[in-house]
Amino acid sequence: MQRREKINLMRIDRLGYLVCGLALVGWGMRRRSIARSGAAGLGGWLLYQAYTGYNPMFTPLGIRVNREPGEATANETIVLDQAITINATREELYRFWRNLENLPNFAPRVSRVEVFDEIHSRWHIEAMNGRAAVWESEVTRDDPGREIAWRSTHNEVLNHFGSVQFRDAPGGRGAVVAVHLEYVSPAGSLGAAVARMAGQAPERYVTDALRRLKQLVEIGEVVTTYGQPAGANRTEGVAGVDSSAH
Repeated sequence: MQRREKINLMRIDRLGYLVCGLALVGWGMRRRSIARSGAAGLGGWLLYQAYTGYNPMFTPLGIRVNREPGEATANETIVLDQAITINATREELYRFWRNLENLPNFAPRVSRVEVFDEIHSRWHIEAMNGRAAVWESEVTRDDPGREIAWRSTHNEVLNHFGSVQFRDAPGGRGAVVAVHLEYVSPAGSLGAAVARMAGQAPERYVTDALRRLKQLVEIGEVVTTYGQPAGANRTEGVAGVDSSAH
């Protein structure tokens, strides 16, 4: 039996593997031939993956499934964890992140955040196809200087939830910003894998956001992937984070 952390197939994937595996095994056993024997073998492999919930081909992509997420309305989620060390104090980084209107300065595709109160906000996202996406978000836990947790909904359906933690880095080297994110993938693990290979998965955006945050805090501007400065994204006067102090 696979350990929980080894499960990388969602129930929708396992059901598909089960149906395809049974079909291939049934077809392959009707008549003896090399092709049919190969199909039966492939079917058996799919059935084994359906049983264990583990596809070794997804391992290099880092796909992880949580079958018992903390949010009661989410049956299963795709899990990701990313962290980065930034030359600033955790209190500074917490204050900068907690002011949600700062996030468009470093979060890819986040064009605007409307803050309604200390808990509720609305996020405007630039989509790849040119159509904007909007979701509502609420802060579910707020530990000043240490952690912010949230959950987001899209059309009243849970979209994602997670937390960002701020910890002192070893040796006084600033602070570690660690993001834990769980999101619902309607297309299952296969859809998440395809998105990762295409560079359009949440994992890519979280990695880019942390990298851009580090640049924004440490050098005062965001450098694009082409090596050109973004120009307008300066930290001076924003949420009390002063890169010149580091």
